[in-house]
Amino acid sequence: MKSSRPRCRRCLLPEGKFHVRLDASGLCNYCRHWDNTQAAVLDVDRHRPLLTNRLNKFSDRFHYDAAVGLSGGKDSAYVLHRLTSDYEANVLAITFDNGFLSDYAWRNVREIVNASGVDHLVYKPDWDAYREFYRATLHKLADPCVACSIGGYILSVRGCRDLRIPFFIHGRSPMQMFRRWYPGTRDLGIRIVRRNLAAHSSLALGRDCRAITRRMQWLLLYLVPNLGLRRRLLRELLGAGFSRYDITPEFLAFFLFEPYDEASIVNHLETLDIGYQRPANHSLLGHGDCLIHDAAAFLYEQHHGVNRVLPDVATMLRFGTITQEQAHEIIAANTPTEEAVEISIGHLLERLEMPRTAFDQIVERVQRKSSRTPFD
Repeated sequence: MKSSRPRCRRCLLPEGKFHVRLDASGLCNYCRHWDNTQAAVLDVDRHRPLLTNRLNKFSDRFHYDAAVGLSGGKDSAYVLHRLTSDYEANVLAITFDNGFLSDYAWRNVREIVNASGVDHLVYKPDWDAYREFYRATLHKLADPCVACSIGGYILSVRGCRDLRIPFFIHGRSPMQMFRRWYPGTRDLGIRIVRRNLAAHSSLALGRDCRAITRRMQWLLLYLVPNLGLRRRLLRELLGAGFSRYDITPEFLAFFLFEPYDEASIVNHLETLDIGYQRPANHSLLGHGDCLIHDAAAFLYEQHHGVNRVLPDVATMLRFGTITQEQAHEIIAANTPTEEAVEISIGHLLERLEMPRTAFDQIVERVQRKSSRTPFD
């Protein structure tokens, strides 16, 4: 970790980054907030009925009980298996084909679908438009993952609306969901988490969906000045738009209702032999399913001065599931080699049809700028 700023004595986040503030004792505002709220957000035994009640509420009303994103990674494979086996849900598996899934991921997707027998949809976006979305997030934010996360959420909700599926259930880990959990956060994911932890309400979901869609539209206005291209992206992401007669699907986090332990999840999948195969370079918080993960990790470190997995590791430290010594080991294991970074950058530039000189200019620019963006 390059940053020489003072760090939180518990979670290691650097002061002045990511809205981190340290108190006189050296503890950050994230940790203080977590201490005050953890009992209300991580009690899976208390929250599990919220998931079962949702599934029961819509049981037999639609062809599918839920859609599940299937990337070929461990978390999505586990969520799919648990929903179909323990919850007996009729599930549609959906894979978003943006051209960045690795051969390893596609192998897992095929084997998992064959073993589970679920219906499977591969969604390919309007790539001529979506390529510009990725380019814009790279140029303006130095982070192509924004196009995956924001676009993935909007497309998931839109797809479920079009197919009349009440829930899209994803496998984001608690470390991912709560890494921006601090007082006054503007993280869009936190708003979704809070809705997940409340009783199901179609009216509230509609309000939240409209608010998040408006914010996404503002983000596109910032990222894509060209009006024609922006309209094309909006058509891709929103389709015909929502009407008051549509169902409003909910983007549900499975691991708010079930415990998360990465090692146990992998052991569960491998013991049952349901198509999942761990990657050759398996490590905690690793992403063997994404071809551009190492390029994104490189950009993140150039931009923020810290390893990309630090916010997740900091969350694990707040949870008390690892020690600081283990935190440093996880960060080291998730630091890609120069060769891996170059290969990953090659995949990114080929898919986005960008010259290397443009990428190098982005790197030079972010090295000079603050880590804060207009949408932090």
